[in-house]
Amino acid sequence: MGPGRLSAAMIEVEGLTHRYGPVTAVDGLSLRVERGQLVGLLGPNGAGKSTTLRSIAGLLTPTAGRVRIAGFDLARSPLEARRCLGFLPENVSLYLDLTVIEFLRFVGRARGLSRAQAWSEADRVVPVTGLEMVRNRIIGYCSRGYRQRIGLAQVLVGDPPALVLDEPTVGLDPAQIADVRQVIAELARDRAVILSTHILPEASRLCDKVLILNHGRCVGFDELDRLAEGLHQESDVEVVVDDLPSHVDWSGAPFDVVEQIAIRTMTRLRLRLTKSDRIGDAVAFLVSQGLSVEEVRPRRAGLEEVFLQLVHEDPSPEASK
Repeated sequence: MGPGRLSAAMIEVEGLTHRYGPVTAVDGLSLRVERGQLVGLLGPNGAGKSTTLRSIAGLLTPTAGRVRIAGFDLARSPLEARRCLGFLPENVSLYLDLTVIEFLRFVGRARGLSRAQAWSEADRVVPVTGLEMVRNRIIGYCSRGYRQRIGLAQVLVGDPPALVLDEPTVGLDPAQIADVRQVIAELARDRAVILSTHILPEASRLCDKVLILNHGRCVGFDELDRLAEGLHQESDVEVVVDDLPSHVDWSGAPFDVVEQIAIRTMTRLRLRLTKSDRIGDAVAFLVSQGLSVEEVRPRRAGLEEVFLQLVHEDPSPEASK
């Protein structure tokens, strides 16, 4: 592949900016995704996710900035860059009157592979994406879940080292979602993958890092645990106590009881420290009330809380003027 292999990152974005007239859809976005990394792209509607993905895939020309795929500059070497990238749009376009294997062979030929290479690639990606049972079935008779797998299979033809997947599980039932997630996790082991999703638990389970967009700007890009640690959040503690009485006098407690969940003979309390930031003070108060404390642990924010706080803390462009 020549000079493209000199770069450690498979997907590099530097200062990506895209404007639609007076509207800035993406504002100076930068990120790097290396082989073996799966990055989740999150954001509310209108945050700039689709514009970002389409710019990385070469479907849009950015107003400013640079995109490199496997070291190839997308503007200077578009053919080489695109050969190294597989792009799955939210709405997958398939030829419904072809069989699965015919379609994959066609994709190979459209990508410039020889007839023998196209046949070989189609045979290779069928088992990778779990399409053996429908290999010779007409696509129009395949279920929505299988069609999504066919979409994944077509982006793998040619074995690109980088993948961009836009809402790959949208519209699927829970069983189909689980199947597609497993396929994506396998694909990400030796590729650089960017995954756009509105399903926050999906990002939590699959992604090594998450990038949160709001108003076209990056408001957070890191591993989930590090994002949670970096938030200015109130001190919450989860405590499990045994035999919690129906009425407890919480007056004078160095905390507020935010949540109380009964679990058989135990009760899980979520406490928000108020008068002291020491967990020991909260435990001492509980013990002084005659409660048996079975478990204590600091509560770490989940992705939903991280997402909401970062998005809400980021002012809109109009509000900042």
